[in-house]
Amino acid sequence: MDFRDKDGAPLIKWQTPEQAFEAWKECSRGRPCDYTGLSYARLSQGTGIPWPCNAEHPHGEPWPYKNLVFPTDPDYCETYGHDLITGGAISPEKYRAKDPAGRAFLKPAEYVAPGEEPDEDFPFFLTTGRLVHHFHTRTKTARAEELRAAAPDAFVQIAEEDAARLGIKDGDWVRLTSRRGSAEAPAEIGDIEPGHLFIPFHFGYWDSPGRARAANELTLYEWDSVSKQPHYKYAAVKMEKVSRPSLKQPEQVRLHPEREETSALGTMAERAGELAHGVSRGLKKTLKPERAHIADYVGLLDESEKRLVKGFDQVRTTHPDEPDIGPMCRLFAQWSGEAESSLKPFIKRYGKRREGEPKRLDRALLVQRKQGGFDLLRDLHDLWLLVNESLISLNVLEQAARALRDQELLDTLKHIQDRNDRQQVWLQTRISQAAPQVLVVPS
Repeated sequence: MDFRDKDGAPLIKWQTPEQAFEAWKECSRGRPCDYTGLSYARLSQGTGIPWPCNAEHPHGEPWPYKNLVFPTDPDYCETYGHDLITGGAISPEKYRAKDPAGRAFLKPAEYVAPGEEPDEDFPFFLTTGRLVHHFHTRTKTARAEELRAAAPDAFVQIAEEDAARLGIKDGDWVRLTSRRGSAEAPAEIGDIEPGHLFIPFHFGYWDSPGRARAANELTLYEWDSVSKQPHYKYAAVKMEKVSRPSLKQPEQVRLHPEREETSALGTMAERAGELAHGVSRGLKKTLKPERAHIADYVGLLDESEKRLVKGFDQVRTTHPDEPDIGPMCRLFAQWSGEAESSLKPFIKRYGKRREGEPKRLDRALLVQRKQGGFDLLRDLHDLWLLVNESLISLNVLEQAARALRDQELLDTLKHIQDRNDRQQVWLQTRISQAAPQVLVVPS
């Protein structure tokens, strides 16, 4: 690809594995996984050299945090963690407020039940997992004759009580069916809790077994909110004994098979429609390339700031007897007006938005109210929602501006965000001040 650095020299400066390793060592310098004391030759002289392996710890350090100082300093961290339930990122400001001072974080999380549990229709809890002989889908381990002989195929592990109740013996074929798909494999009886089943996930279709046996077709189409690891580990299933495997290896895996048409005619019509749609899209792209959507979000932000001008002016004129509302709303309307003006060059640069979407905000939030404490509180509430509409658009546009390397847009967005943040903080403060009097004291 001939990538170059800023001086015009080749960006990739290594040609051999050893040279690549030396480059990686430099990347690790000063980080927790510092490998700068590890040589390429030592890689083939045994295993188990723990990081850090550097000048201070030439043989590695098995207890890297024995001084009880952890790499949690805000200026050293590269990320700040997540809410373990929602996956929401912890902001730098909230992280700094904790002032970790070298302490480790032990983060608890509430128990959340599995997204799918056994019920009357799918009474077994299936778990999937590994066998010691194979790795993932066996693209390497199945090429080793000894490993392939030790674990040649999938199986379903069943508790003795469940097997006896269903008349299943060792080696009998069983079919597992979840809400998403089915798999067939021989039974293996014992060493598992009643009501539970186990199937290894190593066995799919790359070696063409001709029958349905992929465990991951049974599991959920979901992922963990923090790691983004798929929920390939469990599912609610039903089980039945079959005389022999009869489900063919699928040509195509559907993510949501329960929503698909069952008739052959419907499937043929759907595929024909997909083909026609694909041809149509291809022709449209050839004749007229699809537009980028950054214009739509620049337009959304522009509309949001216009609505803030209108909203602050409306609240100012509705509540003239409040000593702080007049000057603050006048200032905030001015700020949003300036934000609207600063976006004009980018509307010209990226194009106009599609029409129609933001007008719903007028009906929902720009409600004309009367003078008085409760109506003022509701007006401030609506303004807070409008400011947050702008802040969300700003967050979205920031990511796009970084991808486009548009520094001018980034600077403009930062200026608008700074003012929107200050509007939000004032509104939050004013709402907190007004709420006790308005909600508790009869009027």
